[in-house]
Amino acid sequence: MAAAMNLTGLLAGLVAATMFGVTAAGAQLPSASPAALGMGDNYTALARGFGAVAWNPANLGLPGNPRFSLALLGLRGSSDLGPISTSDVARYQGVALPDDVRDAWMRRIEDQGGEQGQLGGGVTYVGASLGRFAFQLSSAVTGDANLAPDAMELILYGNAGRTGTPRAMNLAGAHVSGALTTTAAISYGRPLELGIGRLSIGATAKYITGNALVHGEDGGSYLTANASEINVRFPMILSDTGAGSSANHGRGFGIDIGGAWQSGPLTAGLALQNIVNTFKWDASSFLYKPIDGFYGADTSYSHSGTALPIDSAPPAMRDWLGAQRYKPALAAGVAFQATRALIVTADLRHELGDGMRLAERTHAGIGAELRAIPFIPLRVGVSTAADGWALAGGTGLEIGPVNLTLSGQDRHTTNGRSPAVALGVTIGTR
Repeated sequence: MAAAMNLTGLLAGLVAATMFGVTAAGAQLPSASPAALGMGDNYTALARGFGAVAWNPANLGLPGNPRFSLALLGLRGSSDLGPISTSDVARYQGVALPDDVRDAWMRRIEDQGGEQGQLGGGVTYVGASLGRFAFQLSSAVTGDANLAPDAMELILYGNAGRTGTPRAMNLAGAHVSGALTTTAAISYGRPLELGIGRLSIGATAKYITGNALVHGEDGGSYLTANASEINVRFPMILSDTGAGSSANHGRGFGIDIGGAWQSGPLTAGLALQNIVNTFKWDASSFLYKPIDGFYGADTSYSHSGTALPIDSAPPAMRDWLGAQRYKPALAAGVAFQATRALIVTADLRHELGDGMRLAERTHAGIGAELRAIPFIPLRVGVSTAADGWALAGGTGLEIGPVNLTLSGQDRHTTNGRSPAVALGVTIGTR
């Protein structure tokens, strides 16, 4: 084991870190509007029709809301691997990794506390609105993964390590988790006649189903300096997906509320998502796999066989499962129609707690849409979050009531760059 793994082995290790890792606009409901990503997800005051379900239901009661809108199979996805990105790995695929590059990678990994992977996605099967009512059915995937610095040192150098002298390796800190949920939501917006511009209030009722979840974390794995002992401990909990099992491993209801105001070219919106949310995972439908192994000169064993009831899992893992809830999130946004062809937006959002998520805990940004050619919108947006910033853009083609939309985003974080894309075909009538 003194020799380092080749780059193919490294790539396999990096991909393994991201296959289960996921991160994921707003609460557990992905945005059904692909245009939102093109404006940097600064859409709280601008969303209309089916798009208002995920952003602010009060917008359904404002002027400019379509009489009818429909979206089918809208897709959104993002990926993040860092601090060593997939492009870093691809650059040296099939060739020997230079020592100076290997050392530079290792320093970056140590600075960030490990190699981290994230992959997020959402699909809106159907989003529709009819007047002040709207509906959305979507699925979303969330989670994250991490390989500890010592684990990456093993991949890059073998057990000889960076110095060429074998040393003990501690793999603590490695973890992987991922979840799939499906949400059905219905929204209503009601205008208010108060004589101070156009006011509206709205609410969204949601039913959330937990389809699948897996979580594993290192339980004290190590490798001795002379490789005479290798101890692997990586217990996991996972939803039971065996034959005859249900695809419902968690459930609950949620409520969002919102308000919106429009006067002339200015629109402002405020939404509180998950003001009530009863979703929780059903622990009784989960299993525990105590994956462990020991390999020594005289004794060796491994155990990753039959899964056990969740009650056999360590208390910390059962507590982790119970903590996977949706927390309230507050969103505020403004939109200003500067000219007939240009609209500018700004958003500020913050999640009030630490639980399951699709988006960043805190978001601040601005976006714009320009229609120099009326049926070809050009969109751009920039945003900041706790771990970096993002630049987004997009365009579309509007043929009568049919809109073809494509948006993309390049997010820069402490781990590296994270691309995202959204696309869809929508129909809307004024």
